[in-house]
Amino acid sequence: MIRAYQDTDLDAVVSIWYEASKIAHSFISDATLTVQRDTVINTYIPIAKIWVAEEDKCIVGFIALLDNLVGGLFISPKSQGKGYGTQLIEYAKSTIKGRLLVEVYQKNYQAQQFYKKCGFVLTGERLDENTNFLLFTMSLDISNKS
Repeated sequence: MIRAYQDTDLDAVVSIWYEASKIAHSFISDATLTVQRDTVINTYIPIAKIWVAEEDKCIVGFIALLDNLVGGLFISPKSQGKGYGTQLIEYAKSTIKGRLLVEVYQKNYQAQQFYKKCGFVLTGERLDENTNFLLFTMSLDISNKS
């Protein structure tokens, strides 16, 4: 089930973000992840549109949109590979028009493959000034949405 984020979901969402980030972004130091965690809580969650995926009333993943940018798509490590990420992308596609964008670390091959499977294509790159790692920008054209 996909539903809108509620303030009571904060701990579960942050926990999923952190646990999944430690795996997907293993090249980023724990100290940097800790700083990013505070930024997620204090900066991004308050301004993002967030939807969570639930299984048996437990949150197993979430997507956070900043306008048409996927600011975060994270699935609990134990729930990955079950289709929740695809469901969340499909839900996001149904809520916006135009292009859906995402930035993915060059070293996060699994995420790149996931987004390619969802139809995203590489459209650019930039250096993340916070981590000094290269980010790929990927885009999905959904302007044909009726």
